[in-house]
Amino acid sequence: MASRWAPAEQFFGLHVDLGDYHTKREIWLRLPVATFTCRHGCEHIAVSTADVADFTQSPTETHARTCPGATTHAQESHG
Repeated sequence: MASRWAPAEQFFGLHVDLGDYHTKREIWLRLPVATFTCRHGCEHIAVSTADVADFTQSPTETHARTCPGATTHAQESHG
């Protein structure tokens, strides 16, 4: 994986690296990676096209179920 984009290191949220696909050779030179960080310090990472596509559908809903820093009210509002 390439080094992370500087703002992704400093701020919480969703960062998606789309990877690098070689169209002539039809192979991934670098797999896609999605990284979600929250204000409480949690980090969730998905690697590969299928996992990144699935994860980016609803990262906050997935995260709200497991975040130790979120309150019950915040978890309910996420879905």
